[in-house]
Amino acid sequence: MSKILIIEQDVFLGDVLNQRIKKDGYQTLVINNGAVAIEQITLYKPDLIILDMEITTADVNKILEKKGDLPTIAKIPLIMISPSGNLDEIKLAVDLGVKDYIIKSQLSLDDLMLKIKTNLLKLTKSGMEGGPLVGKKIMWVEDDQFLSDLISRKLSKQGCKLLYAPTGEEALKVLEKETPDILLLDILLPGINGFDIYEKIKTVDRLKNIPVIVLSNFSQQSQLNRGKQLGAARFIVKATIVLDDLVKEIAAVLEETKK
Repeated sequence: MSKILIIEQDVFLGDVLNQRIKKDGYQTLVINNGAVAIEQITLYKPDLIILDMEITTADVNKILEKKGDLPTIAKIPLIMISPSGNLDEIKLAVDLGVKDYIIKSQLSLDDLMLKIKTNLLKLTKSGMEGGPLVGKKIMWVEDDQFLSDLISRKLSKQGCKLLYAPTGEEALKVLEKETPDILLLDILLPGINGFDIYEKIKTVDRLKNIPVIVLSNFSQQSQLNRGKQLGAARFIVKATIVLDDLVKEIAAVLEETKK
């Protein structure tokens, strides 16, 4: 189920949009305060954003600029509601990453739903055909077969090359021949644990700069500290994994390492 974030200061209009969008089966969140827009986008991780340009609780252009600067949310499509259809305003918004717009005085809920569905379809196609993971070599080390199968099915749709190992020993054998673009590394493994693997690859010039996302069963501070010391790009508790969010995090880390 796709998630839509509605940023609308007018409580009545926000409720109208919310009810119509939910009617078509989308999960929604409405916020009326633009000052917390970036925080809510980052926390909620919507698949699409609707933003009213008339919101007065924050500078809308600064919201767009900040969104574009953050790799984890920059590519989320955004539809703006323009108060007047002013071409200069629309051009500036498009330059700041707005994907589509609708004029408030001519607001048609059916037209809005069409724009939502069109932009989500584009997003799905880009994820399968030309998204940020296409051609990337992604390796994960995970002994939980069920979780591995879920990750495999999710990543296989992104057009990337998949490398997998269920144990630390097998992971090291794969890494003797392969140089992945990113490594998802479980900590609790039979035999060699994830941190031991991480320490070993840090000693190999070919592998030492591979970005690593650490997967763990627990959010223990000692594990967080050790992961940070080794240079982990992210630390994710397996119990809280949402596969769509995992794909976004992988894409964000790869984008960050290009800079």
